Amino acid sequence: MMDCMATSKRNGREEGEKSLLRYSSGTIYAKTLAGNRTLVKNVSFSIRKGEKLSLIGETGSGKTMIALSLMGKLAPNVKTEGLQCILDGKDCSHPKVASSLLGREVAYIPQNGMEFLNPSRTVKHHLYDSLHRAGVRSAEAKDKAASALSSVGFRDIDEILKSYPFQLSGGMAQRVTVALALCTRAKLIIADEPTNGLDKEAASRMLEHLGLLFPDAGQLFITHDIGVASNADRILVLCGGRTMEHGKSFLLQNPRNAYTKGLVSSLVSNGMKATPTLRKRTGCPFSDRCPEYSERCRDERIHQREGEHEWWCNG
Repeated sequence: MMDCMATSKRNGREEGEKSLLRYSSGTIYAKTLAGNRTLVKNVSFSIRKGEKLSLIGETGSGKTMIALSLMGKLAPNVKTEGLQCILDGKDCSHPKVASSLLGREVAYIPQNGMEFLNPSRTVKHHLYDSLHRAGVRSAEAKDKAASALSSVGFRDIDEILKSYPFQLSGGMAQRVTVALALCTRAKLIIADEPTNGLDKEAASRMLEHLGLLFPDAGQLFITHDIGVASNADRILVLCGGRTMEHGKSFLLQNPRNAYTKGLVSSLVSNGMKATPTLRKRTGCPFSDRCPEYSERCRDERIHQREGEHEWWCNG
């Protein structure tokens, strides 16, 4: 027993040493007039260099809160207890430290480029701002900006540079946000629904492109699209701010948690099966809709594991 515990601790240390990012949410909660409301609780993961991790779950599952906490951009009424974030050996748990890395070592790709870009500033000004933030000298800015735009598929560089966001299509604006990420020295890419509004073929190209453009960076995808999630190396499934299942992407082919099974069965290709509301919610965030509910669910969440695949479920 002691040998197993020692091995587990040693494996944990080795994993931590190899990881580019180590994240533990602690408790993220919102202060409201009705009292504190827990948004995310005890979600932990790591990402290695060049690795892609997808966070999936319904709207309100906690995906965006985790991303915002990584960037130091939580709303003023949202607080954390026990948040730990280590990026390439640097402790960026404090929001001021995390936000100082944004645009330098951390790059954010939003789900809507048109809304993200400042409508009163040209593409050139957006790119130059990012380059200056990353420490690029003014004399090199033009060549660097042109290179970034060329890398995401633009040809008429001079025309794009002088354009305002409202003069671009949605797809073009999204490509500009990827070019902005290229202007950083990003070790971590946070992509929030990067394929939103794109058809399946365009989405596939976008994901492939991100992999080619940022081969050494860790990539965190925030998505509700299981098709997008399946392109990642690993998947973490969230429900109600808690981890439900975590493992390599093929877990979607054989999910063990009832909530993950519900997400997979809700796909059009699987008949869009709905899971009905069955009972009052107990300890598990999916208990009110879970078809595999048992009396044990009222009192405990059972952690189960097979190799790198782990899930929290009594089923």
